Amino acid sequence: MTGGSGPGPAGGRLPLPDVDTTLLNGLRVVVCSAPVVPVVEIRLTVPYTAREAGEVTRCQLLATTLLRGTAHRDADAHDAALAAHGATLDAAADAHRFTFAGHTMADALPDVLALLAETVREPRLTEDAVRPGREALVRRIRLATHQPAALAQHALLRRRYGDGTAALRQPSPGPAAACTPDDLAALHARHLGARGAVLVLVGDLRPKDAVAAVTDVFGSWEPGPAGDGSDASSWFAGGPLLWVDRPGAVQSVIRLAAPALPRTDPGYPALHLAQLVFGGSFASRLVACLREEKGYAYQLGSGVESVPGASTLMVEADTAAEHTAPALAVIRAELERMAAEPPSAGEVDAARSYAVGSTATAMSSPGALASGLANLLHVGVGSDWLHNWGPLLGGVPHDAVVEAAHRFFCPAGFTGVVVADEAAVAPLRRGATGELGF
Repeated sequence: MTGGSGPGPAGGRLPLPDVDTTLLNGLRVVVCSAPVVPVVEIRLTVPYTAREAGEVTRCQLLATTLLRGTAHRDADAHDAALAAHGATLDAAADAHRFTFAGHTMADALPDVLALLAETVREPRLTEDAVRPGREALVRRIRLATHQPAALAQHALLRRRYGDGTAALRQPSPGPAAACTPDDLAALHARHLGARGAVLVLVGDLRPKDAVAAVTDVFGSWEPGPAGDGSDASSWFAGGPLLWVDRPGAVQSVIRLAAPALPRTDPGYPALHLAQLVFGGSFASRLVACLREEKGYAYQLGSGVESVPGASTLMVEADTAAEHTAPALAVIRAELERMAAEPPSAGEVDAARSYAVGSTATAMSSPGALASGLANLLHVGVGSDWLHNWGPLLGGVPHDAVVEAAHRFFCPAGFTGVVVADEAAVAPLRRGATGELGF
C-alpha cells in the first residue's frame, strides 16, 4: 500500500503505511515514511501467553536483562554501540507482550536494526547481567504495592477474573527474587520467536531499503514455538464493588469496569463515540457533572482498554475521602442516564469531531505514530486502521450510538474496586463483607 509523506493528517486522514509485509519466519514488518526529521522510530512487539504464576514477573526481568549486553558484547559495549549511532533502545514486558522501543538517526538504521536483532536473539543471560535488573525489579514491585493506583489495578484484576488469572497477569516480588539465568534462558527460548512478532518503522527512510535491512538481520530469526499468542479473557460478570482498605487515606481511588467490544468488532466505533459522550472527553457528561458541577473528583474519565480479542470499558475517578459515596452515586446516575436520556445528535457530532481531531493530534509525531501503529496491530486491527478511523466514525449513524449506550452503560454490567479508608465507604458497606453497593 502507498502512504503519504508524513505522519500528519492529509485531507483529515492519517497516512497509510508504505509497506505491510510478513517475512517467511512470521515476522510482520510495517513501514511508514515520515521524513519530518532525519530519525527513524523503531517498535518491535512480540506477543506471548503466560502459563503459570510468576511468569509475567520473569518476563519483565528478561526484558530488562536483554538490554544488558549480548553474546558478543557486554552492557557497556552494548550502550556504546547505541550511543555511536545516536540511538536509544528500551525493553519492557506486560501480561501480553514484549515491547522494544527506540529510535536512531536515519543513516544508521541498518546498524541499529542489527543491534536490535542481536539483543533479541542472542542475549547475555549471565548472573552478572541478571542481578542488577533482578534487584531493581524486586524494589519496583514492592514499591508499587504501596501506591493507590497500583493497588486498585491489582484488585480490579482479581475482581474481574479471580485470583488464579490475576496471579498469571500481575508481577510479584517472590518470582523476581528467585529467578535465575537458566529460568530466563528457558523463557527466551519459549517466547522470543519471530512468529507473530510485529516490527514497525516510522521516519525518514526508503521503504524498500528498510525492508531489505530488516530481512537481512531478522530473516534468519527462528519462528519459535507455535501457539504463543496472547489469550485474553473477554468477559467477566458485573456485581458489587470490592473495598480495598487504605487506613487513613484522605483520597479514594475508584475504578469500575465492564466488558466491551474488541477493536476489531464493527460496532466498536459506535461504542467509542458513546463513551466519549459519557466520560471520555472534557465536554463529557461525567466530567461536567462530577467535576465541574459537583466538584467531587479532580481526576476522572472513561475509556476503552483493548487487548487481543477483548476490550474493557473503564470508568476512573480519584476523589477526596468525604466525597467517595456521593461520587459513586453520581457515576451510577450518569450511567443510568445514558439509557434514559441517550446521546443526542449534537453530542454524537461533538464526540465525532473530538475523536477525529484528538487522534490526528496524538499521532502527529513519528514516535507517536510508531507507538500507535504497534499498539493497534497488537490488538488485531489492520495497518490501515488509523487512516480509516475518521471515515469509520463519520459513517456511524446516531441510532448505533444510542444502541451502544443502552447496551454497555447499564450499571449492573459493571464491577469494580474502591481503595479508601473505612470511614469513606461506611455508607456503602454490605454487612461485614468487603463488598460495596453500587
